[in-house]
Amino acid sequence: MTSTLAALDELVDGIRNRDEVAFGDVYRLTASGLASFAYGMLRDRLAAEDSVQQAFLELTRSASTFRGDGRALRSWLYRSVRFTCLDELRRRSRHPETPHESLPEQAVTDDIELVDPQLQAALMALTERQRELVVLRWVVDLAPEDIADVLGTNRAAVYAALARAQRRLRKLLGAVESAPPPASVPVETETRGRTS
Repeated sequence: MTSTLAALDELVDGIRNRDEVAFGDVYRLTASGLASFAYGMLRDRLAAEDSVQQAFLELTRSASTFRGDGRALRSWLYRSVRFTCLDELRRRSRHPETPHESLPEQAVTDDIELVDPQLQAALMALTERQRELVVLRWVVDLAPEDIADVLGTNRAAVYAALARAQRRLRKLLGAVESAPPPASVPVETETRGRTS
């Protein structure tokens, strides 16, 4: 994480000067995490990729006016992706449709690929905000202060919201673990004094 921030620090001047190599390097350093974050919000691979592309398009448009260091650049990119995702979610709520139903739901990166379907179901049961926080913290591996920058809030609020999301995940996963076995699993029953 620190090496990424140091590398981004070195690239900020190149971004301001619209250096194509700098843009490519920033993309290589951040695109995977940005795509994982977007996928976590949208659950749609193509829309996640589009939101990352939109963020970089916006960066090229406003590069000369960017102020800040590598941490600020990374936060700016995550905020841009977040706003694009929120716009997409609002659009979907107004015009419901099944996102790219004919395409396989592949993870954008290995980071977001959730092998455990129970965990994936629990994540989907979280509120949009809780899922956003969980993805930023434990999938993308942003520090709480960086999450606060991305979300435009303070660090204490992030810590509190992360704790609530974590408790809710534990509760959801606990409910899955304590659920009765599926019908296909044989269960011993007592029939007239005998156990079958």
